[in-house]
Amino acid sequence: MKYDNPHMSEHSPRMGNKLSRGVGSLGLKLIGWKLKGRMPDAPKFIILGVPHTSNWDAVAASLAMLASGFKYTFLIKKEWFFWPMGPLFRAIGGYPVDRGKGQNVVEQLTALFDSEDKVCVGFPPEGTRSLVKKYKTGYLRSAYAADVPVFICAFDGQNKEVVLDRLMPLTGDMKIDNAAIKAYVDDNWVGVHPERQK
Repeated sequence: MKYDNPHMSEHSPRMGNKLSRGVGSLGLKLIGWKLKGRMPDAPKFIILGVPHTSNWDAVAASLAMLASGFKYTFLIKKEWFFWPMGPLFRAIGGYPVDRGKGQNVVEQLTALFDSEDKVCVGFPPEGTRSLVKKYKTGYLRSAYAADVPVFICAFDGQNKEVVLDRLMPLTGDMKIDNAAIKAYVDDNWVGVHPERQK
């Protein structure tokens, strides 16, 4: 599938069609949000939706991805993949993970990255919409294990924009990288509810 889209790069994972992109664009207009920036020219990466302070930023991000035709994968407990929810979740990018005792989610994500030519996995690293002092590190453990970069998708709450921002440099030191990524987000982006950010 080829189409002109300023937000997509040559190697971006893609999904949908003209109709689904139109629905996403209309949805963004109705809630008053816009999409800015460009996806990295990488076939596999982890995308962080930050700062995650409201349900509205998640709604805006989903509509923005639909409008652009970008395909991102998000994690859902495997127990939710019952009929008819399972086919629906898979159609919109859901990926079942087994969080049971003795199961390693990082290994499951590494297998996902290994099995696909193009794949992007989305994480809200706060793990909550409430104030946190540091991000959870599952996204970094997955990035290191799968040897994929981390990309920032920022929620600019003041201007109501979903901003495809930048790849973050990684050192391989989880404590340093996690702190640097949160500091970058806090210094450059203000979410829908700033009081929940820092």
